[in-house]
Amino acid sequence: MSGKISRRNMLLAARSPSIDYGVYDEASDAVPIPPAHAKMHPTACDYCIVGCGYKAYTWPVDETGGSKADENAFHADFPVAAASGQWVSPNMHNIVKKDGKLHHVVVIPDGETAVNRKGNHSVRGGKIGQKPYNPKKPTADRLQSPMVRVNDTLQPISWDDATSIVAELSRYAIDKDGPNAFGMRYYSYQYWENTYAFSKLIYNDIGTAIGAEHDKPTGKNDAVGLDDSGVDGFSTSYADFQKADVIFMSGFDPYENHTILFTEWIAPGGAKIIFVNPRKSPTAVHAERNDGLHLQVQPNTDTVLNNAIQRYILEQGWEDREWIERMTASRDDIEKEKKGSNWRRRTFGQTFEEHKAWLLSDDTYTLENAEKITWVPKEKIIRAAEMLAKPRGKVRPKATVMLEKGNYWSFNYPASASLSSLGLVCGAGSRPGQNMCRAGGHQRGGMKLKGYPLSKSWVQSVHGRKGEPAPMPVNFDEYAMSGKLRVCYILGTTWLDSMNAGQAIRLKLGELTRKHEIYPDSLDKDAIVAALKRRMDAGGMFLVQQDIYPNTLTDFADIVLPAATWGEADFTRAQGERRLRIYSKFCDAPGESKPDWWILAQVAKKMGFEGWDYKDGNDIFEEASNKSKGGNYDFYHVVQEAKKAGKKGHEFLREMSTTGIQLPARIVDGKLVGTLRLHDETFPEAEKETASKIVYQFKTASGKAIFMKGDWNLAKDTFERFRPKGDELWVSNGRINQIWQSMFDDTRIPFVKQRYPSNFLMINPADAKKRGLESGDLVAVENDDVIDQLGNKTRGVVSLVAYLTDEVGEGVTYTYAFYPGQSADLIVPAVTDPVTGVYNYKIGKGRVRKIGETPLKKVEGSMSFIPRTAG
Repeated sequence: MSGKISRRNMLLAARSPSIDYGVYDEASDAVPIPPAHAKMHPTACDYCIVGCGYKAYTWPVDETGGSKADENAFHADFPVAAASGQWVSPNMHNIVKKDGKLHHVVVIPDGETAVNRKGNHSVRGGKIGQKPYNPKKPTADRLQSPMVRVNDTLQPISWDDATSIVAELSRYAIDKDGPNAFGMRYYSYQYWENTYAFSKLIYNDIGTAIGAEHDKPTGKNDAVGLDDSGVDGFSTSYADFQKADVIFMSGFDPYENHTILFTEWIAPGGAKIIFVNPRKSPTAVHAERNDGLHLQVQPNTDTVLNNAIQRYILEQGWEDREWIERMTASRDDIEKEKKGSNWRRRTFGQTFEEHKAWLLSDDTYTLENAEKITWVPKEKIIRAAEMLAKPRGKVRPKATVMLEKGNYWSFNYPASASLSSLGLVCGAGSRPGQNMCRAGGHQRGGMKLKGYPLSKSWVQSVHGRKGEPAPMPVNFDEYAMSGKLRVCYILGTTWLDSMNAGQAIRLKLGELTRKHEIYPDSLDKDAIVAALKRRMDAGGMFLVQQDIYPNTLTDFADIVLPAATWGEADFTRAQGERRLRIYSKFCDAPGESKPDWWILAQVAKKMGFEGWDYKDGNDIFEEASNKSKGGNYDFYHVVQEAKKAGKKGHEFLREMSTTGIQLPARIVDGKLVGTLRLHDETFPEAEKETASKIVYQFKTASGKAIFMKGDWNLAKDTFERFRPKGDELWVSNGRINQIWQSMFDDTRIPFVKQRYPSNFLMINPADAKKRGLESGDLVAVENDDVIDQLGNKTRGVVSLVAYLTDEVGEGVTYTYAFYPGQSADLIVPAVTDPVTGVYNYKIGKGRVRKIGETPLKKVEGSMSFIPRTAG
């Protein structure tokens, strides 16, 4: 029996193998059913930190399955329920090439995985079937061959020539001007095989100090104050959230950005939520409707709020003293921290008694002053303290504390350090239901042979302990704009649409590259190399872009290298509870695209470096396992068990399907087991010999957590300098439910572009009335006080569509952070944290004025202006 789900299915089954990619160009209410023999490829969502499990089914285009259980790969009798792991929407189906032949592919949530149980998915993950390349769909603009810019035009060249040009010019620059003539910006999330190769080349082989991850100007971690306290940002297991009585959420919206974490793990547990965010976004509404609390904080004042809450707790004597005495550091413990790389712990680290005395001595954190600074009523500060720490008789509330970018991207160090100390005061950090962690952004795809070489940096913080070095990483953007960088290698990042004062970087980059008077005018490899050497010798730059799609950077690049991505090669990484899975290959990469690790291997070998003869990604995976030993992502035993079974590491992991294994991996009673959480004081004593200390202790020299001083004095002068004045408004930025990151996929998903055809500016109706604005108006947002990376004062401008809503309070607006061509970075100064060097991405402001109307004001079925706080 054929799959009689619709007439379209019957027509599809009758088509010949010559079917083209255009079959599903138009919207469809029907999709084919995978036949019983369809091949299943375990994978996971490519997007947010939650990492929902998916299964990709592939089969030839001239075949289809049936509606009875023995006729389809789901072993189900149709019709089936939507959230079942068996129901396929049109966005889950595509047509791809596999082994050179056309195949159907269905990418469907796995109803049997440990993460998104019952086959649930977010709006972002539910459309991931549209990600694979299809030349009859918007993904047709994938980069497919190496290209070089000759006479200001990008021309295709061979891989051999492309990698030779990159290698020769890189070697030339390093030999002439030293390792720091070479710099790389790279993503930190897109699979271990790739990121291990990045760190191997730039930090181990080349030895440059000019390196930065995709979302920072330096090689620094994210929530540094949390790290310094000894707490790993991803120490928790999702099941732990269901054991909490109250969850303090700072700087993120889990419903919007971590949908399955919220709907399947947090909300069902019934914990009361304290939601800290300048916006009344969906989780704020949920919190208030379920006996929780929304603290609508003034942007960039989280440090004061965190400290005011814990000060009130201390004044009432509600701290978890027994746990604090047992699990936090003494002064002697703090002095054990090494000088140099651990200077922040030695400078800002405090014992509990020191921390208490400091907080109580600073009137900034009194209820009255905190209310003035943060805009949060003191009654709500008191209520938050009661929810977190006030004993109910002899029983303390089980409090979990979480943070994400809204916190640590608004004055990185004091905001994250004050949050970690708030958690320690409440006894959070090492027990089920009493944890401290990041919510997370992307998945944990960073695996390093060698980390950032802090000892090679010449940058020092002025806030170090007297007489001791206080090294900070070099600011990549500042160094590049200074004209000292000869080879600039940008790998998988939208650099020019994501860094503060981005317009200044664009202008300077143009001078150093495309607009430079010296450029190649021949496709001869040697001539290209000679021309670009002359440019570098004249103070110019050689720019390499390696990516899957063209973006703003492509307009400046000298060489463009096409990369393979999700679904096009076997890759591995972990998600937010350190769950390691394989992301299986199920289709061909378009054209000549290659995995990032492969491209770097060709360059490295031609530069004369050894140890790059990898046959496949599994070789890197197995090599990296040795370097993972003892860490939070230790998968050494996964590879060793694979070898015992006579299998490759990738294949062994594939057998674990979409559930994978939580790291660190251990051997207990001869069996491979995972680890539920880190810093776990409930960890069985009998198993401690199977685990590294991070599993049952905090990540400090003593194994005890440290109270880190999150001092508003580190931030207040900058805050006063850049806060809105006169008729200016805060312009905060972040994410929105339907969109992922820089929209590198979403600009090619029709329904997302229909929902958000332009970037928006959420503005309170009262602020809009003063400016004569209505939803759908085109507005200019201008900031005359954008300081660039070299300290120059510039003007930042961006046009957006007005969206009137009480989701934002008066004085505050909100826009999507990374909308291509309309990104928030254009109006945010390049202000960095004085302790970590990380940008303050949330300190945008501007004058808002109407410059016209858009068709969106009248067109139905496009961008909606219905308040998201309703209903």
